[in-house]
Amino acid sequence: MALNAQGLAALDTLEVLIKTSVSKDAAINTLRIMLNNDGLVEDVLTERDLIIKQRLADAHDVTVFDEESETEPWYAGPQPHDVFWPSLKAKLQADPGWANAVPSLDKTSTDVVSLLADPHSETIRTRGMVLGYVQSGKTANFTATIAKAADAGYRLFIVLSGVHNSLRRQTQLRLDSQLCDLRPADWVQLTDEFGDFGNPVKALPLVAGSQLRLLAVVKKNVSRLTNLRDWLLDAHEKGGLNKCPVLIIDDEADQASPNSARDAELDQTAINGLLVDLLGLPRVAYVGYTATPFANVLANPADPRNIYPRDFIYSLPKPAGYFGSEELFGAPVAEPEESSDDQGHNMIRFVPESEAEAYKSSPKSPYSPKVTPSLSDAIRWFLLATAARRFRNGEAKHSSMLIHTTMRVEPQNTLVPVIRKHVKDLQKELRSGDTTKWQNQWESEVQREPAARHNLVAPSFEELLGLLPDVLTDTKVVADNSASPERLIYAADPATVIAVGGNTLSRGLTLEGLVSSFFLRTAGAYDSALQMGRWFGYRRGYEDLPRVWTTRKLKDDFQFLAEIESDLRSEIKRYEGGAASPRDVAVRIQTHPRMQVTSPLKMQFAIKASASFSETHPQTTYFDRTDPEILAGNIEATKELLSAAKNDALDEGIYGERIVFKGVPAESILSFLDRYHFNDKSEMSEGMLYDYVKTQLEFGALREWNIAVVSKSGQSDRSAETLDLGLEQRVNLITRSQLASSDPDVANIGTLMSRVDRVLDLGWTASQAKTASDAQLQEVRNTEGRPLLVIYPIDKDSAPQPHLDRRKKLNAAEHVVGVAFSFPAAAAGSEPKNAIQVDVSMLNTDEADDSLNAYVDAEGSHDKVALG
Repeated sequence: MALNAQGLAALDTLEVLIKTSVSKDAAINTLRIMLNNDGLVEDVLTERDLIIKQRLADAHDVTVFDEESETEPWYAGPQPHDVFWPSLKAKLQADPGWANAVPSLDKTSTDVVSLLADPHSETIRTRGMVLGYVQSGKTANFTATIAKAADAGYRLFIVLSGVHNSLRRQTQLRLDSQLCDLRPADWVQLTDEFGDFGNPVKALPLVAGSQLRLLAVVKKNVSRLTNLRDWLLDAHEKGGLNKCPVLIIDDEADQASPNSARDAELDQTAINGLLVDLLGLPRVAYVGYTATPFANVLANPADPRNIYPRDFIYSLPKPAGYFGSEELFGAPVAEPEESSDDQGHNMIRFVPESEAEAYKSSPKSPYSPKVTPSLSDAIRWFLLATAARRFRNGEAKHSSMLIHTTMRVEPQNTLVPVIRKHVKDLQKELRSGDTTKWQNQWESEVQREPAARHNLVAPSFEELLGLLPDVLTDTKVVADNSASPERLIYAADPATVIAVGGNTLSRGLTLEGLVSSFFLRTAGAYDSALQMGRWFGYRRGYEDLPRVWTTRKLKDDFQFLAEIESDLRSEIKRYEGGAASPRDVAVRIQTHPRMQVTSPLKMQFAIKASASFSETHPQTTYFDRTDPEILAGNIEATKELLSAAKNDALDEGIYGERIVFKGVPAESILSFLDRYHFNDKSEMSEGMLYDYVKTQLEFGALREWNIAVVSKSGQSDRSAETLDLGLEQRVNLITRSQLASSDPDVANIGTLMSRVDRVLDLGWTASQAKTASDAQLQEVRNTEGRPLLVIYPIDKDSAPQPHLDRRKKLNAAEHVVGVAFSFPAAAAGSEPKNAIQVDVSMLNTDEADDSLNAYVDAEGSHDKVALG
């Protein structure tokens, strides 16, 4: 029942007592003494539990939460007497750049804090992970999380901030500004802008007894972490940590933190070993933040001391205004529904392979780089875009260009003077009055990516011309690497900078105002490639200006990784509502024929996983368009399937222009899957879909199917080409052109299946499907129970509509048959080859449980052996 005024006052008093008492039980006992009314205390405790559980339930749309975890629900969100979060919130709300993001930041940070252990628990050993997007505001989330955790009772905060000084400094300044400087009397800063962790002995008494909060921002470096570890062990020996709950935030958690020793079961890398020592303290919660969690979810799940996120994985929602993969590569929309807005921003510029070769370097040969036409275009665009931003803002702001061609330091430094000379040559060109190239490039680019698409207005070239001389004068060219005398540091004064770099610019560090990228660096692993995409992020007020110069191959790799990223978040959605957790269902990761998921040393506990198509809608998007034998074979397989469907289906009907067979036996589907040729790039290649269906049949699922054939309206287009698919009448072919970036022999059509096609066997209209959410579409499929197979007969001469300028004619050797599926949820108890995961059964054995219990005992003692 709802509390009366006395009960609400008692609830508020309890929250204050919990924050100031040694434990929750002590706070409750104090409240009992104060009220002398056990019935009221019980009502207050019941109401508090209901509030907390409801708050956690509200978070489950994006949260992986283990209901069987020993972490009890405890956090009901910010309270009236909090001080740290209200101060930060007020600062952000006063900033026009942050004000609109505060509600989302408030919710997500509360979600994360609610998944930590109660800071008043005698033992804290949370292992969690927060999954963000590259350059998406992960720092903002963990800053708000720290503020709320500080209000809730956590006292010592350790932020492990990458492996480079530049990122550590950037993070330190951010936390100083948004936490410590807002309430300086409440914080003890154990590190500062210029000083990483030394050995602040004088802070030991503060750890032991004071209610002050302590903050350390520490680079993941052996000597720094050793200093930190030794200091904490000293404090622990003296009893200073018994009343000091610790929260470790591991920024870029997949870098250096996972154990990548050659025999990870018997040995540890130095940094991982030091991190494990820190986590061995009695009251420590650990949360890793990363946009590329592959190494973390493939860590050893059976090692209770390490960083496998056994308690929770939290996926941050995509922030409003974020410039990500869909903005660059386009939204997944079927061609008939596609508009120019769905194609992604027209911002990718291809560097010819012949030019890319000029920037390759080898330690065995001299490196003599030059500025090729593509790099010249990229530099000129940087100058033009910077001038445009100054025109819009009325002042200069940070503006950056990234040049990333190699990881090797020497070639980077060799390239810097070449770029500087080219900037001077451009300066001379402008002074001479020769502005033809400048004007042509500006007018071409603003036409290809109109400012109006972003609710902006593009300046005229004449309006930029007067600003360009100052932009050129202000432009600095720096190399940011371990051997460069200058480093990329954004101070108070606006920087206009062309940054040439490698590893230091490929992770964590934000390039402020990035508008032009010249990127040729290949990467052999998912995490490395995604992290190098520094062009992702926020571009408020200049959303029309970013450009990326890269090769066609790298563009395709990034497009594939965008799909991997989406699949990963879908994997995490499997855990919503607490029905499963990272303890018992591992995250699966699709593999790629040309790239590794992460470093092989970080995948020692990975096992081959079966592909699950539960609640998915896979479809063919790649076709061997130049191979007539493959294309003809797929037509014959389709004819055989539909002939069987005519005879064996329980029902046949017409839905618009779709012929639908209902209740087709699974044997016909398996025969079709066995004969149909999937392109090697397909997620259904190598028999994965066949194996999944067969496994589901063993569990009594997917026994009957619905099949639909999509065709073009014969009444509206009498000239439509037709194809014999074994039905009573020939089928009118539909149009699906290929993307302009497709390989010569393999056509990529983008998205095949429209939203309405996912439920076309259920009588839905296009308008109903368009307004329904993905969850609603999936719910009706689950209710139907039968999976749907949709067949798309495609005209080999398909040409794109005129407004789709990033498509081209299909030009296939024969007509093409595409297929798409809509699957219901998998059979209960079935977790159904191109995927890997960790073996969580290692964690669920009695032996592993005994190991965990032994570790818990060690955490509660002062045994130095157990801690080291």
